[in-house]
Amino acid sequence: MASSIVLTIQSDETQAFNKQILQLSSTQNKEMARNLSSLFKAMSGGAHRATVDVQTGSAAPVAASGTLTLVSVIATDVITIGPVTFTFTSSPSVETDIEVDGATDTDDAAAAVAAINLHSTVGQVVLATNVAGVITLTALQEGVVGNFVSYGSVDSTITAAAANLTSGAGGVTEAATTANLGL
Repeated sequence: MASSIVLTIQSDETQAFNKQILQLSSTQNKEMARNLSSLFKAMSGGAHRATVDVQTGSAAPVAASGTLTLVSVIATDVITIGPVTFTFTSSPSVETDIEVDGATDTDDAAAAVAAINLHSTVGQVVLATNVAGVITLTALQEGVVGNFVSYGSVDSTITAAAANLTSGAGGVTEAATTANLGL
């Protein structure tokens, strides 16, 4: 049975410096692990200051998700994700506007996906995808925390599968243990 370990490292260094040190790459796993090991050695030896929070969980985390089905949306219809309301409009002018063309539900859903993923806040919480006018919202943070993301619409042309993202599971189940390194 899989379990999870979540490390949160708060560093005094800049994000650019940390990326350079770690050389993050999804294809170079061994190199990234060696770089992470070197970073921990540098922190424990006093070369870098950081606070490390360690949390464990009994199951591997699974991201929460939910769907919105679009059927002939019109200008003024809305989608709400958390506290943010996106509005379909023929003349988008702000970050929360979604351009509606009414040609197909797939096209309108594609416009909604783009607006959601590019939003300065919502785009850091969920990832939106579109298949044939059905938008799937997936929490970026895996585990039960995604189940707390609300979403929906008050319009009959947009149907939400639930009031919140669902099926997020596993992940952190214990309070963090904190270590101050390099201080």
